[in-house]
Amino acid sequence: MKTILYMATSINGYITNGDNDSDWVTKTDWKQFDKLLRVSGVIVMGKHTFEQFGEDFPVNGAFNIVMTHDPQLLKNSIPNKALFTDKSPKEVLALVEKKGFTQMMLIGGMTLNTAFMQEHLINEIWLSVHPYFIGEGKTLMKSFPAFEKLKFLGSTELEEGLVQLRYKVL
Repeated sequence: MKTILYMATSINGYITNGDNDSDWVTKTDWKQFDKLLRVSGVIVMGKHTFEQFGEDFPVNGAFNIVMTHDPQLLKNSIPNKALFTDKSPKEVLALVEKKGFTQMMLIGGMTLNTAFMQEHLINEIWLSVHPYFIGEGKTLMKSFPAFEKLKFLGSTELEEGLVQLRYKVL
């Protein structure tokens, strides 16, 4: 099972503008997101990312998993399209494998990304670096004691001044 962390980030490493605003993500990045989504077939997100999608949830083209501890959200279910769960990252990964998927896209915020990284469940990191400097916001991961070596897999120069970087987690 391959887990790819896919994130849009500013040039200075923020994934949100302020608390949860990611409206600055470009159409070019959404196209790249959609391509990987269709190959992966499943996306995993946290509560705040789910809230960001709003009426666009569930995301078409993939099975959606929302990881949350919110009791109200855990009551939700959209058969064959979306699952709301409070399972651990390892349990979610096992569930995805049991459903027959071989690759999933992790699109969580910093809390969820950190949980997967701490459990060594991320195989690759794809960053779409936007040509913006954001003064404050959330970062890719929370602070935790770790040192992870990455292998550079490649980069792609995209429209709108974006650069997509791809790394393998060793």
